[in-house]
Amino acid sequence: MHVILVGAEMFDCDPHKSEIKSPKRRPTGGPRRGGRRKLLLGVTIALIGVSVVWVGVEFSRQRQLNSKFSPSRWVNLKVPPSESDLPAATGPAKEDSLRVAVAPVISPEKSLQMYRGLVDHLAMQVGRSPQFLQRDSYAAVNDLVRSARCDVAFVCTYAFVRGEREFGMEALAIPEVNGATSYHSYLIVPADSNASSLLDLRDTRFASADMLSNSGWLYPAKWLHDRGIAADSFFKEHVIAGSHDRSVLAVASRYVDGAAVDSLVYDYMIQEETEIAEKTRIILKSPPFGMPPIVVPRQIEPELKQQVRDALLGMHKDAEGRKILASLGIGRFVAPEAGLFDSVREAAVIMETGQ
Repeated sequence: MHVILVGAEMFDCDPHKSEIKSPKRRPTGGPRRGGRRKLLLGVTIALIGVSVVWVGVEFSRQRQLNSKFSPSRWVNLKVPPSESDLPAATGPAKEDSLRVAVAPVISPEKSLQMYRGLVDHLAMQVGRSPQFLQRDSYAAVNDLVRSARCDVAFVCTYAFVRGEREFGMEALAIPEVNGATSYHSYLIVPADSNASSLLDLRDTRFASADMLSNSGWLYPAKWLHDRGIAADSFFKEHVIAGSHDRSVLAVASRYVDGAAVDSLVYDYMIQEETEIAEKTRIILKSPPFGMPPIVVPRQIEPELKQQVRDALLGMHKDAEGRKILASLGIGRFVAPEAGLFDSVREAAVIMETGQ
């Protein structure tokens, strides 16, 4: 199975840490011998580069729907921000700033639009200036929390489980949506696909938002594992789309044969754009999982942690807070109940240990 990266880099796993792995391409060719071999290598690298660029351009600019979810501008997370951009976490926090990191559950372009108001409001409530931090993978956002280079982070459920276990990441609150504190993984396919089960997608091209996504990868991998099937050899190609909205668009545009996506993202997208609903369908719905949490690093100052918790849990009580929450489809933030993430913790242990 090949791994194709679209819109985000693959998480480069530390070999000393457990991780659900998607296989890498096998190295080809033998030792370099002389000028001709060097020339051949150079040509090969150039062709690979062209291929990667073509994949990104073809998916992102030609094969996507003419969708309101396509980015109005492209956020390049690989270059330093300009003075007009929001600052990145590159050192100790300024005393008057609140650094808030947002994992790319939604593409960076849309995250910037959707979460900016929330970040500004949260910072105002704790009496600090806002810093909106973005990274290109769930693992990169976890690293910000690990090293306390952010004060608050919005993360995925599986990324939280990993961070909680590895370096003491703490969940302060979760969103309540339509009165529920849970979400699902949806397995979606093009509307005219013959697939009616995940088993029908063997040897096809499959998309996930991120390797640390519960709904995008942990759940489908565990579903296959429970049936005695190794996920890392089941699909012909595994596309790491970089976010759930990109995974949905990849299915709608038939760039991939199927994807596992966050139900919150998919439900929002089909409500906003009927063409996506017409071009995709759900063939599998997971059991409920605890909502992705808002977290803080272990090293955070107790006073700031309490201020952030109070600001989140009280946000629905004032008009401006309710307006911002409504724009995100959130009713309010609530404290996570004990055991809310247990099913994800159990799945992570099984998949990471191979038991």
